Amino acid sequence: MIVMKIGGSSLRSVESLRLAAGVIHGRPEPEKIVVLSAVSGVTNHLLRSVGEAMQSERRIGGLLDYLNLLHRELILGTISDSRIQHRVLDEVAYLISRLEKLLYGIAYTGECSRRMRDLIISMGERMAVQLLAGALQQQGLEAQALDADKIDIVASGEFGNGNAELDTTARMLPQHLHDLLRRGGIPVITGFFGRTPGGHTITFGRGGTDYSAAIIAHAMEAEELQIWKDVDGFLTANPEIVPEARPLDYLAYDEAAELSYFGAAILHPRTVEPLSRKGIPAVIRNTYRPDAPGTRIGAEKQQHQEIIKSVVTNSDIGMLRLHGASLGQQVGFLKTAVSALSDAEINIISVITAQTAVNLLLGKGDVERSARLVEGLHIAYVDQIEPVTDVALIGVVGEGLDTTRGLAARVFKAVAGAGANVEMIASGASRVTQYFIIKERDRDATVRAIHSEFFGSPAQAVRR
Repeated sequence: MIVMKIGGSSLRSVESLRLAAGVIHGRPEPEKIVVLSAVSGVTNHLLRSVGEAMQSERRIGGLLDYLNLLHRELILGTISDSRIQHRVLDEVAYLISRLEKLLYGIAYTGECSRRMRDLIISMGERMAVQLLAGALQQQGLEAQALDADKIDIVASGEFGNGNAELDTTARMLPQHLHDLLRRGGIPVITGFFGRTPGGHTITFGRGGTDYSAAIIAHAMEAEELQIWKDVDGFLTANPEIVPEARPLDYLAYDEAAELSYFGAAILHPRTVEPLSRKGIPAVIRNTYRPDAPGTRIGAEKQQHQEIIKSVVTNSDIGMLRLHGASLGQQVGFLKTAVSALSDAEINIISVITAQTAVNLLLGKGDVERSARLVEGLHIAYVDQIEPVTDVALIGVVGEGLDTTRGLAARVFKAVAGAGANVEMIASGASRVTQYFIIKERDRDATVRAIHSEFFGSPAQAVRR
């Protein structure tokens, strides 16, 4: 049995939808489970719809028309069997009518809870599974569209960022799938969300379909998780910055997780957790180049001679610097500041402390709001609150990073050669990662300098 996660970028056109259906049909494994994202752009559209519906109910009709036309074009272009076509059109029309009621509800009340928002933005995946199941039925396969919150993919925690209850899901999910799989059928399951123990829809955060697929692979004890996207896998660097960046054949679980956490938007950072519990490997594959080997992710730790496997960067970050002569000795100070930000639903990426300063690493869009929140706490021993947004994070990832002498010196020699000044350094939190903060204007030159130091020129580099 394999689990195949299909990303939204693989569903963005009639041609890509046919390719995705062909990839699924062409896999030789006797048992296949497909986990699906919304059609490319639909989740963003649904999030905008929430905001626009709260501003004016008159906008709702146009918002729904876009979704209807988008999915109708894909259905008519992919499914020629009139019986299947009409059924899929009816299912999508029903989902859009449900969405309409939800949007008018928040328009009339003028408010939208996180629970309601999760239900609204889950509609993209619900429409997508109907679409792909119909495309597979068109090819003569027994495919069945299934909603994750109806087949006991159970999660708890905060709406918008749920955590799977793996043991509960592993106990209950197989009951819903075994009969279909035994008949040679293909479950096509919504990614991105599950249900709370109380039965409410809860999402796993942006990019959460990778995590959903890993949850299902864990519950069904799959042989492999295949994550089909529009890229060949992880690379030695961002190809938009380093055109000569190369694909990585293999990463250990923690290497893949750290690359994802610090900016490589190829994999949801939490994907490896369910997989690692049962040693299930994952492979990143390209829907548009299905013969490319991709990047395999597994439990085995492989250390290369140069140690570093990839250089990752993230410009969507900022810092909040809190200054005070005795901050390092103030009991409970950090708890007070962190609690205030947490209550405002602001995620803290990292914290670096010293005697006279505390640096909070945040999403760039949260920095100014965080500064106002901390200022409102009126903490007597905070002398200055300094928001910093013109920075970028650079990270290096690789097995053996924590035990190899001289590695940091090589990294920072390359940084200095690029003319960049390091604003903040952190290492030790993970054995496979070191990261530092520089001015955003120096980002590209720094990434290229580090990549050149460890991977050489295109002619010299050995594929990793």
